Formats: sequence, structure tokens, C-alpha cells
Amino acid sequence: MKLQFKFLALLVPTGLLAAISVLILIQRAVHEVVIGGQERTAILLARAAAQDAAAGMKSGSEAEVLPVLQTLQRRKDAVYVAALDPRGRITAHTTVTEKGKTPVDEFTSAALRAEAPVVQPSLERGEPVLLVAMPIWSPAPASTAEDFLLSGDSPQGPQERLGTLKFAVPLRGAQETESGIIREISLIVLIIGALALGLVVALVRGMLAPIRGMMTGIARVSAGQFDVSVPVLSRDELGQLAESFNIMSGELARTTVSKEYVEGVLENMYDLLVVTDPQGYIETANRAAADTLGDGGVIGRPLAALFESPPKGEVVHDVEVMLHTKDGGLTPALFSSSVLRDRNGRLLGYIGVAKDITERKRTEVALVEAKLAAEAASRELETFSYSVAHDLRAPLRAVDGFSQILLAEYSGKLDAEGTDYLKRVRAGSQRMGRLIDDLLDLSRIERGAMTLADVDLSALAADIAAELRKAEPGRRVEFVAAPDLKARGDPDLLRLALVNLIANAWKYTSKHPTARIEFGTRTQDGRTVYFVRDDGAGFDMSMAKRLFQPFTRLHASAEFEGTGIGLATVSRIVARHEGRVWAEGEVERGAVFNFTLWEGKS
Repeated sequence: MKLQFKFLALLVPTGLLAAISVLILIQRAVHEVVIGGQERTAILLARAAAQDAAAGMKSGSEAEVLPVLQTLQRRKDAVYVAALDPRGRITAHTTVTEKGKTPVDEFTSAALRAEAPVVQPSLERGEPVLLVAMPIWSPAPASTAEDFLLSGDSPQGPQERLGTLKFAVPLRGAQETESGIIREISLIVLIIGALALGLVVALVRGMLAPIRGMMTGIARVSAGQFDVSVPVLSRDELGQLAESFNIMSGELARTTVSKEYVEGVLENMYDLLVVTDPQGYIETANRAAADTLGDGGVIGRPLAALFESPPKGEVVHDVEVMLHTKDGGLTPALFSSSVLRDRNGRLLGYIGVAKDITERKRTEVALVEAKLAAEAASRELETFSYSVAHDLRAPLRAVDGFSQILLAEYSGKLDAEGTDYLKRVRAGSQRMGRLIDDLLDLSRIERGAMTLADVDLSALAADIAAELRKAEPGRRVEFVAAPDLKARGDPDLLRLALVNLIANAWKYTSKHPTARIEFGTRTQDGRTVYFVRDDGAGFDMSMAKRLFQPFTRLHASAEFEGTGIGLATVSRIVARHEGRVWAEGEVERGAVFNFTLWEGKS
């Protein structure tokens, strides 16, 4: 006889279905007794109250209706009681603030149309209630309240519909009573079911004895011994299950990585690995952890004791920490941790992995030292350049001065060629002097301390434009500066930057009979961008990156004079104000020089 017929002979499914059916029938009966009783009582009281309120509803007197409503509320402990006129407007309400309102819910609409009582379970402010509605008819000429109560739901003879009585009765107590009765009956059924189940278990235990042998095999598989077989004692379902288990264990032996293999991988990891219990005490540590932290001193210690300052949180990723080593020192590491749980989500412990970053730290220190050395060398070079430029000014002034004396006092003794040579000497020395002055300005930008203040850039731009017009009054240049442009920065440095940008625009528009120079702002990616725009000579955009390099010029000196330092000066000033500078242009279509300030700050 097969196993399924043995279980079917116990009629377990039939017993379960019977028990469920009995519980459903009992629940319906209890509900009819408890909740149905509430409904019937509410309807009887509603009829009496409707009769009592009829006179007040006919006269429209709230003072006559309200005591009836309050009496009904006390008798049924109602949440509220309301009297509505035939159009649904509240004539009287136990909550005074509700008077005059017109409910628009479905229950009220149905009650206004119905000629008989309407009852419906609902929720009122999250609590279960029984909504009851009763039509209010004008009193019959020859009937008493007792006659009306015994006559049914509809009026006898021609009567006028005066309104509707509506109230809400709490159901919480009735439902709790119903639930209590059902729980007690369910407990009885459960006890009977438990006794029946005990009988079934007693009968089945003898039938399941062959499974014990297979359980032994399963335990060996869980321990990592996959090549396991169990005896097949029968040809029924249990025998087929044993055969399937033997096939499965054979497949596992061929395809599954052994426990020893996994342990070997963990033991040979270069990173430190520890596993703790749910309380955070170390249970397992691989060879790298033992070599670094100490074999005997790691197991059983709290994980937090390994750190100079433990990281916060159960799950962290690549947090830089300092680990106590077995020789009493500290070693830097990147630490990550995760939570270990079983399939049911039960906490088993924590896994921690640490990567030794001692060599990386040494490299970082070496990089910092190299950077400091490079910065020191750069400062020494700037100091040297400043000293050289400063020392060259005196000889150049002497060359220029003596050349001027020669031209003034001895020009009559020189022929035209000698005079031309002397003029070239003086022009070269003056150009060299301007170049040295620009170099000194460039050096001062990097060396000097900044004094921050609120700077009126519009006023600065207007002053610079006025100075340029005064120097060349014959030029026809329209200068436009947006009003009230202010910025935080060093006033002297920002003035020097605007002088170079506006003078640059003035110079490169000099070949045009008329010109326009504009200073303003726009918003780009949420930041303020300042710009100086001109309609002058412009430049080839392929050369844009070279514009801000020292001594770089895109035009010949004969065409536009200059030293090639001005835009480099602007670039360094903007950099000291944590901003960017860039240019856009087109040959003979003008150029736009843009810059921002304090990009690293909101």
C-alpha cells in the first residue's frame, strides 16, 4: 500500500474541512445574534424617536426636536443623532456645529429616498459604527404611538414625509463580544483538532521510520561529505525519495566546491578577515589576520578592540582605520564589514575585512613631500624672477636716460643713421622696462596677501574707460557697463584684472573706425559669469588656450603692441579668487573674455 493511501485513510483533509465549515456556521450564527440584535433594537428605538420628533419637525422647531435626539443618543450611547428635512438639510443635531449642513454621502442619499428603515455598518472617525436611518412621517389623525410602532415601517393612510432620523451606534463593544465568543469556540475546536492530530502523529511515526536513515545522510552532506548514499528500504514514495537523495548527493560530489576548498581560499587571502558572533566577539580569523593581529590574542576578543578608534555602524565600506598589531604598534587599513544572516533573516554574526594600506600611506606621504618641494622651488623661482626683474630696472633706466641725453644734446653731431639707432636703443629699453614692470606685477599677484572687501565692479569699469578715453580722446568707442555689479574680492587685484581686460579690448578695437566695449554679467549653471565683450580684431578659437600663457601673443608687435603678460595676470588674479577665466572669439568679429569668482563657495 502506497504512502499517499495511508495518509488518505486518516481522513485528515476531511476533518480539516469539517472543522472549518463548523467554524464558519458558528461565526454566522453568533454574528446574527449579536450584531442582528443591535440592528433590531436600534430600529425599534428609531421608530419611537421618529414618532416623538414628528411634531417638532412639522413645526420646524429645533427646540422640540433636539431633546428627542439627545434622549435617543443617551439610550443607545450613539456617536451622534441628527434630524434631516426632506431635502437632506440637518434641522437638528446633537453636535450643534453640524446644524444647517447637507450630508452628501451615499447612505444619506439612500435613506432620503427610502420609505422603510435603512441600516448599514460603517466607520466613523476610524471606529466601527452601525448607521440607522428612519423616515419621519406626520402623525396619523387617529393613531397612537403604540399603533405606529405596531403598524410596520410604512405610514398608514395619507401622511406627509417630514424628514429622516439618522444616527450612528458604536459597534466596538458588540464586535468584541462577537470576537470573544468566536475565540472561545475556536479554542474548543483547536483542542479537539490537536487531539486528533496527536492521534495521526502516533499512527504516522511508525510509517516514517525509513526517513531516519536519510536524515543521517543529510547531516553528513551538510558537514561537507557530499558522496553519501542511504539505503532504499521500500519501493513506495519513501523509497523513491531515498533514490533521489542518492542521485543528488552524487551530483553534489561532482559539482560542488568542498568546504575545505573554501577554507583554503580564505586562509590564503592577503586581506585580513574575521568573523564574529552576534555579540561582536571574534570566532574565526584567517591567516593574514593572525599574522598581523596575533593568532592567540584574536579569537574571543571583541572586534572593536582591534581598532584605535572603531568605525561607526554595522555595515561600512572602505573606512580608513588604525589596527593594533601583535607587536604593539598600529597599522593603517581600509576596513569593510557586513552582517551575516541565515535564510530566515536571523542574525548569525558579522564579517570584517581589512586591507593593509601601509605602502599606500608611504606613497601618499612621498607625494605630499614632493608637492611641498615643488611649491618651495616655485616660490624660490618666483623670488629669483622678482629679484632679477627688480635689479634690471636701474640699468635700463640708465640706458634710457643717457639715450635721451644723447638725442637732446648731441643729435647735431650724429648723422641720420646714428640718430635712428639711438632711437631704437631707447625704444627697446622702454619696451624692456614695460616688460619688467609687467613681470613684477605678475610676481606680486602670487606673493602678496589678499585683502577682501565688497568691490563695485561697475564703478571700476567706468573709471578705467574714462582714463582710456582721456588718453585717446579721438577714438569713437561706445562703452557700456551694467550698473550695480558688485563682487567680494581684493580691490587692487580686481582693478588690475579689469584694467587688463578693458585695455585689451580698447587696444584690439583700435583698427576699427568705431567700436563697442561692454562689461556685464550673465548666469551660467547657476553661477554669475562676468564678461568683457568687444567687436575688435578677435582671434582664432584654435589658439584660445594659449591666450593666458605668459609672453604669448597672437598678433605681431607692429600690429598691436604689448608684452604678452596682461592676460596671464588676469588668469592668476582670477585663480586667487577661486574662479575660472576663458575666452571666445572670431577673427574680425570681436572677442568675449569671461571670468567667475569663488566657484568653490555658494
